[in-house]
Amino acid sequence: MADERNLPHFEPSLIDYTILADGLRFYTNNGYPYHEVPWVVRPEAVNVTLPPGAEATRNQYGDLVGSGEQSLIELMMRGEHIQKACCITPCFRLEPAYDDLHHGYFIKLELFDTQATVPTLMAMVACASAFYEQYIPTNVVETGVNMYDIVDAHNGIELGSYGFRTWSEGTFTYGTGVALPRLSTVMAQAQGSKPGEPSQSTTYVPH
Repeated sequence: MADERNLPHFEPSLIDYTILADGLRFYTNNGYPYHEVPWVVRPEAVNVTLPPGAEATRNQYGDLVGSGEQSLIELMMRGEHIQKACCITPCFRLEPAYDDLHHGYFIKLELFDTQATVPTLMAMVACASAFYEQYIPTNVVETGVNMYDIVDAHNGIELGSYGFRTWSEGTFTYGTGVALPRLSTVMAQAQGSKPGEPSQSTTYVPH
């Protein structure tokens, strides 16, 4: 029997797919080739980025990805050569609590670069900042050694995180291209609308 406490976060969210399409054009035009990737992967791929104590969402075929990094790692485990990439996947998360910004699933465009240097990291942050600035004023916040968040300038809500990760095959640079419905929700909050409430000038598609 389903746990009723967890049911609300599986309600459909309003995803603005025009933002996702804009992001795909923007990042591919700025040096991040698009890769079609699997959404169900082996546990070893998920474990590279899974936080300590966290659990993956699973079905009978494998682990459902919580981030596009895991999908790209799966391709590399299969022998595919990837240097710089972006991809789009659903992200399935088992969170301790759910609200307007934390969902059981959402969609994200992920940025990935197997060159793990400070210049490549800062270039990724600058690229993502330029994309977000088309929609909302942002700030870049340093959260640790070679770790950054892009936050909205109104309320300081995280829009994306950026840094390095290391696994058995080396170190890579990761970052959020755009996550939805988070960006749409933050935009609505900054404009004084209800989270997830579509404006007259924006096309939303139920998901």
